[in-house]
Amino acid sequence: MISIDIDDEVYSLLTNQAIAFVEKTPNDVLKRLLKITKSTGQPIDQREGKIRGRKKPKTNLSDLVSAGLLVNGQELFLHDYQGNKLNGNKAKLFNGFLLYNAKSYSMSDLAQILLKENGFKSDSVRGPIFWYTENGKSIKDLWDVFLKNHYK
Repeated sequence: MISIDIDDEVYSLLTNQAIAFVEKTPNDVLKRLLKITKSTGQPIDQREGKIRGRKKPKTNLSDLVSAGLLVNGQELFLHDYQGNKLNGNKAKLFNGFLLYNAKSYSMSDLAQILLKENGFKSDSVRGPIFWYTENGKSIKDLWDVFLKNHYK
């Protein structure tokens, strides 16, 4: 590995761009900003939305906020399996999690709890397909846009 010197101003900018609990070093931040894929250096297969030979990365709300596709404090709304909004079922986005009744949840965990409260019985829920913005965009669709723009 090659070492480089950077000044305090550049280091400060890198730390401000870091995604908490995901990027542990300035190198991780630079890789994301320079659109270099994770440790393998392998390109993304755009047709399948996968890193060649691997599944595409899991939806990360912090990445969506960093990319400007979502905003901390924004309300997200739960929809059912057919895409119908379940009135009264909403949560606020905060630091990569959903806040609901003063507790922090992953998208999948909170979707499962609220879907059960609304009479659905699934024990396996993929959260991004159930959460939508106020203007009707699903988190899954926003994640697909993110992957397309950040893993070229």
